[in-house]
Amino acid sequence: MTSIGMSTFSLFLPPMEKEFGWSRALVTLPYMVAMMGWAAGAVLFGKLADDYGARPVVLGGIMLMAAGFLGMGLSQNLWQLSLSYGVCVGMAMGASGLVIVSLLVSKHYQARHRGLAVSVIQTAPPLSPLLFAPMIYFLIRSYDWRTAALAASAILLGVALPLAWIGARDPQTAQAGLQTRIGWAACLPHLRNRSMLLLFAVRFSCGVAFFQIAHLVALTMSKGFDAATGARAVSVFGGAAVVSALLFGWLSDRYGRAKMLGLSYLVRGVGTLLLSFDMPNALCFYAVVGLAIGPTFGTVAIQNVMFYELVGPRMAGVILGLSFIVHQIGSAGGPMVASIVYDQTGSYDGFMVVMGLILLASGLALFGRIKTDEKLPDAVAVANPSMS
Repeated sequence: MTSIGMSTFSLFLPPMEKEFGWSRALVTLPYMVAMMGWAAGAVLFGKLADDYGARPVVLGGIMLMAAGFLGMGLSQNLWQLSLSYGVCVGMAMGASGLVIVSLLVSKHYQARHRGLAVSVIQTAPPLSPLLFAPMIYFLIRSYDWRTAALAASAILLGVALPLAWIGARDPQTAQAGLQTRIGWAACLPHLRNRSMLLLFAVRFSCGVAFFQIAHLVALTMSKGFDAATGARAVSVFGGAAVVSALLFGWLSDRYGRAKMLGLSYLVRGVGTLLLSFDMPNALCFYAVVGLAIGPTFGTVAIQNVMFYELVGPRMAGVILGLSFIVHQIGSAGGPMVASIVYDQTGSYDGFMVVMGLILLASGLALFGRIKTDEKLPDAVAVANPSMS
């Protein structure tokens, strides 16, 4: 439910563009602000989760996101949308999104099962558009986009918050370790490591590719299809992402994190290059969407586990948060650059080719550059495992 903060923006984009009469680049600005807010929130709330546990961070994030969607539904101009959706919803994603929940689940599982366990949690973001995109699209078409935003706020407060109150709890062993706080400077040695720097670099390319999610409905329409086809494409992406997250997580437990991470980038790169071509029909387009965007959360899941295992549980929150700064810089810039390219050329195809080549380069860079990490001791017991 908290993943609707990002997964449904592509449905809001066309009606907001129509109501306000803005350019594609201008209407994307709140999303860009949200990406930066997510980056800042990931670091801030990651450190708070390291020091005080995940529970209060997750609960506070849900309330902040609900307030953001409420403000979004009431917004009348660009700065109000940037504040409500951009700042509030974006920051809330850092508190109740992938970073904190991946950290929480990683603490509950040993290394040999951690990849699949985190991947199960990573199915939540793609399941979000699969389950909620039809509802949001129905509300937008039957009423307006403001009603859909207010409904999202109600779901967060009425359903997500009670569920998090019950389920978001650190294991007892992790709570005992919170008595000793670790300063910010302790992460510096990790940030100088070459393997860590490579992971940061490829995470940036992953973030840039997030423009495909934000612009998916608009991208669909640029290929000559209607908005309803775009809404179905969002659901197709969600279903493909669920399958790929589970598959890549399972494979990473058995064949090595770095190799499977590289494979996920290669698959996304090939699919993105195919998206630059004209599509003969909707079914073909859906298949290419599944190939290009589907593995996204498999990529994110493996990366989150690798960061956790490389630094240990007491610093994983802040390191994951710092990695998401890099990711969200890409996520903020990617949609904006794509919007500018579209406004200038009337097509996403040129930028899609460039993005496909970047993803392919990221995948190739991972093979052989990071030593296999499947034999690392359990990160819950080892606070600072060595890196090759």
